[in-house]
Formats: sequence, C-alpha cells, structure tokens
Amino acid sequence: MVKPLAKRLDDLCETQPFETGWSLLDLRTGERAGRSGSRPFPAASTRKVAVMMAVLRAAHRGEVDLGQRVTIDERYRDRVFTGSLQHLEPGLSLSLREAVTLMIILSDNLCTAHVIDLIGLDAVNDLCAAAGLTGTRHRHALIPPLAPDHPVDASNVTTPDDQARLLGLVVSGAEGTDERLGCPPSLCSFALDVLRGQQFRDALPALLPYGTPIAHKSGVGWRDVSDAGVFYTDGRPRYILAVYTDEVPAVLPDGLPGAALARTHIATLSRACWEELQP
Repeated sequence: MVKPLAKRLDDLCETQPFETGWSLLDLRTGERAGRSGSRPFPAASTRKVAVMMAVLRAAHRGEVDLGQRVTIDERYRDRVFTGSLQHLEPGLSLSLREAVTLMIILSDNLCTAHVIDLIGLDAVNDLCAAAGLTGTRHRHALIPPLAPDHPVDASNVTTPDDQARLLGLVVSGAEGTDERLGCPPSLCSFALDVLRGQQFRDALPALLPYGTPIAHKSGVGWRDVSDAGVFYTDGRPRYILAVYTDEVPAVLPDGLPGAALARTHIATLSRACWEELQP
C-alpha cells in the first residue's frame, strides 16, 4: 500500500518550486517510504520535540522537576518571533510542565529559551544521539537572524527520517516497547498528549476532517516550512508523516507568499496519506 502512495507523494513534490523531503512510517505494517529522507533541512520549530523529550528524560533522571517554577524574564524578548509570552508582562511564573506545553502547542520561543537554559543544548544533542538521529544537530537555543540563502548547517538541522524516527520512538516509548529515549511510558504518553494539543493546524491537519487527531509539531524558518506528526485511528497511532520544505521563495511569480504554498503542499501530502491509510 505504501509503494503506490509514495509515487503519488513524489508526483506532487515534483510540481513545486522548492525542495521537499518526506518520511512516512506505517505503524500497522512497519512499511517505510520517503523522499530525500536523509537530506538535511532546517529544523525550525520541529526541533522542540527533541527539546521536550530531553526535558522529560532529565525529569525521569531527577535532574529537573516538572513542577518546578520557571520565571519568564526579559532576557530574550527582543529575539523571539513566535509565541504569546513576548506580548505579556515579564515575570510570569510557570511550572516547567507548563513551559514545555507552551513551547509545543504555541511554539513559544520565550518558553523554549528558558527551558533550554535549564537543561542545555548538550542534553538535547545527547538525546538525539541516543535515539540514532544521525542527521540532527541543535546549535542554537534561539535561531539567529539569517539570510534566506544561508547554508543549511548554519543553524539547527534535522532530516525527515530523523524526525519520523524520533516520533516513532515516542510512540513505542508510550507503549513500553522501547526505552532508547530514557523516558518511561507515562512521560512518553504525556509528550503525545502535548503534541495532540498543537494549536498551529495550517499544514498537516489543514485538509483533514475537523478534529482528526494528530500529535504534531510544525515549524517555519527564513526559507522553510515543515510539519511532522503521529496520526491516530480509533484512538491509536496509525502512521507517522514528516514533511520538510526548503529553498521556498519569499514571493512566487503570481505575487503570493511562497510559505503559503509550502503549507498547502504539506497539507496536500497529508491528505493523500490520510486517504490511503485511514479506513
């Protein structure tokens, strides 16, 4: 079933004025397919899945407490582009659990910076290495301003295969069948619950029936749009799809934003998978 679907997805990618990489895992059959699955892409905010899992691993080890307080101060307010807390008065006190949740569901970069302050980028890279994410590297807590033609390895980088693999390990960790993330089933289940609360639904979920459950994290950068998630059927994970675009033009020949086309493209790929893999 995956092989004809892969051709359909590739045909859709061939028509786009930018690069697309995708990775698909059928959790029922174990079949995999992909396009440019090992190609490095800007990680953008999809990196926050690994950050969350590094925090949960640290909590399991007793290095942090998900109930400890995190004060959102002024240090990074002029360096963030997404999230809500930059628009609120500084000094807000959250639990670490709440900061991680906002980092995912609203992609709040103030929360991201404060969370990484607690555990460090080395802990995130160590988790990625333990998970076998060979094409992933976290270089910056906050993505610096970059020209659209920057080298892909100038900032945080990942691959479609790596992100699909990470999500697959979260699923198997929640089921108690894999411990490579160093998190017990309860914390992996918590991670999936948080990802299902995602509020940005303009890519993978956009063309699916309203309320289709997806545990996912999207991202957007200086020239890239991405989204990766676990799709559910009857309350259980059914398949994983990670889609990354790069070299997206800021403006298309018709004058419309390239990022809007990239989001629609990701949604179209997602719809094709849903039509083939959902009952």
